[in-house]
Amino acid sequence: MKLGRIMAEEMAKEGVKVIPGKGRLNASLDTLWVKWLSYEPEFEKERILYLESKKVSELSYEELNEVLIYKRNKLLVELFKRYGIKESSVEEYMLIYDYMNSHSIEELMLAKMTNEELRYAKEEITRLSGGTKEQLQAKINEGKQLDKLGMVDSYILYVISNIDYERSMLLLNQKIEGQLMQNEFMRKRSLYKASNPNYGE
Repeated sequence: MKLGRIMAEEMAKEGVKVIPGKGRLNASLDTLWVKWLSYEPEFEKERILYLESKKVSELSYEELNEVLIYKRNKLLVELFKRYGIKESSVEEYMLIYDYMNSHSIEELMLAKMTNEELRYAKEEITRLSGGTKEQLQAKINEGKQLDKLGMVDSYILYVISNIDYERSMLLLNQKIEGQLMQNEFMRKRSLYKASNPNYGE
């Protein structure tokens, strides 16, 4: 069993959330999962109505799988809402923890948007990511209340937050590498001076 999962089981007993993943919105990922698993775009509603109008014996394997995923998502929403609450069982907690580890929130978002929404989101992400760090940060700060954002805007916020996070991590790594190089230079210089007492005279 992986160390992360062992730790998650211990946190489950204490009623403490463990949110796997990385990025600026990592701490809010469970809220995003509830938002997107609950969301039923028109095309999805129509599809479910069509599938439910058929007898089970008439459903193909793929159609039956669609119905099962739809029903599973309904259950997951309820489990996500209880995630990290002491009243939730360890089994329920681990089911959600494992789900977050094995599924992509971005894939779910993409599957629930129309082509028109996807095109708009792509244009906005391209526009925002081409701006300065300050402009990107300002947009991220605008959208901190995820529950009040529309679906497309919450997707855009998710993507640009990850872009900002990756840029920040890259900058941090560059700073650390620069400091390591400087430290190594100073170490070698000190060693050289110790070996050559007349250095610098």
